[in-house]
Amino acid sequence: MKSFLTRVTVGEFSTEGEGNSKKLSKKRAALSILQELKTLPVLPVVEKPKVHYKKRPKTILKTGPEYGQGMNPISRLAQIQQAKKEKEPEYMLLSERGMPRRREFIMQVKVGTEVTTGTGPNKKVAKRNAAEAMLLQLGYKASTPLQNTPEKVSFKQCLGRYFETFTASSY
Repeated sequence: MKSFLTRVTVGEFSTEGEGNSKKLSKKRAALSILQELKTLPVLPVVEKPKVHYKKRPKTILKTGPEYGQGMNPISRLAQIQQAKKEKEPEYMLLSERGMPRRREFIMQVKVGTEVTTGTGPNKKVAKRNAAEAMLLQLGYKASTPLQNTPEKVSFKQCLGRYFETFTASSY
């Protein structure tokens, strides 16, 4: 049968543990070193002097009307509320209506006593529109999209443009 021997060293103390598995030998070595360390005298508690730092007043940059333009209105509204140290916005689905593939969702957002609603073809868009309406109601400028979505061009149109350019410039 195999026998494993593990040595543990802590500072100037060293002990060994033996067992028929590595895990058991490590455990026995650790327990014996703990027993030796318990025999040491208790160190006196030394209190560190408290250092007082002068707190600087935090300037809340996130409350300006231009803050966060170009970002998601839901995140923007949440960050503004956090900066003001107020409750986060509460969103609630008011209704969904319409036929299965042509639904319209109505979401409500509540910030303090202010309430606005937003509609959209799915819950995500409705929530985004409600947050945008709330930002406008609170006096913030409208969020502008991060990037303009390119117009959809079919493959045929793309080839047509390519051939027009090719024929006009090659002759």
